[in-house]
Amino acid sequence: MDRIKTKQITMKSFKILISLIAALAFTLIVADKSHAQDDVRAEAVQLYNSAQELAGDNDFEGAIDLFRDALELARENNIDDIVELVESNIPRVAQSKASSAYRTYQSERTKDSATRALRSFEQALELAEEFGNEQVAQQARGAIPQLYYLRSVLEFREDNFDAALADLDTAIDLNANYATAYYQKGIVLKAKNPDDLEGALEWYDRAIEVAERVNDTRTLNSARNGARDELIFRAVNLADDRRFSEAIALLERVEQYDPRSATAHYRLAEIHNERGNWDQAIRHANLSLEYETGGVTDKAKIYFELGTAYKGKGDVSNACSAFENARYGDFAEPANHELQFELKCEGHVASGN
Repeated sequence: MDRIKTKQITMKSFKILISLIAALAFTLIVADKSHAQDDVRAEAVQLYNSAQELAGDNDFEGAIDLFRDALELARENNIDDIVELVESNIPRVAQSKASSAYRTYQSERTKDSATRALRSFEQALELAEEFGNEQVAQQARGAIPQLYYLRSVLEFREDNFDAALADLDTAIDLNANYATAYYQKGIVLKAKNPDDLEGALEWYDRAIEVAERVNDTRTLNSARNGARDELIFRAVNLADDRRFSEAIALLERVEQYDPRSATAHYRLAEIHNERGNWDQAIRHANLSLEYETGGVTDKAKIYFELGTAYKGKGDVSNACSAFENARYGDFAEPANHELQFELKCEGHVASGN
């Protein structure tokens, strides 16, 4: 009996010992895991702090790489506060990189600096969308089409028309309301294909339509004035070649862009005088005078055409009056000649102003 009892006590003590050993082993394992977790956290924090330092030194790309390393480590080990901090900081660092690149572009104004700024904003957009930062994403979406436009202008200045058009197409694809890009495309196409007037005007018209819709007054005026001036320029060249019908057709289209163009009406008066259409010349000369906002010297040439039309019609009185008003600047001498020797206007004094 004593031997049996002793054996039972020994077995019980052995079980207790095993339990104590197991508990101690578990405690050691938990302690080891805790120490390991502390070590991983310290590493993640160190990576995060190092990334912050690089960002402060404007090494944005290095900072982003270290933030990525910290994020990977923190995610693998469920270090949620570090994950949150990194996910918040990466888009902001990318934004800082893009803003810095844009300032460099503003200083240098080169295609390379424009491209670097463009790529930086594209990276910022990508990271902002990845980590859900809508503020950074919105800024990047606004900047990217503008940088394509700015680079297109630089390409255009170097006569790289195809490259300029490609950038403008991208800008328009990204922002269909970018009126200035439509207008610039018209300018590039005009330079690339000088004979294709309609191709350029198509994009001026689109720029006008978009500018009106988005209340972009500056681009609206630029596009309208650009179309007007192009039509007048081509009409004058046609008139010089005595292709009067074609010139008149272009000048009459000017009203679509500028209903009060003194220059267009002056040129129409000039052409109608060449063709002997006196009444038409008088009508357009009077409209030109009505719309002309300059002084007497600016109006002198218009009065000279008006005088020429009245002279052709045989209305000496009105012709004399018109030539009197034409006696300024470059038209003083020819107007005096008309007054004194051609029309012999009563009371004319042959000294010009």
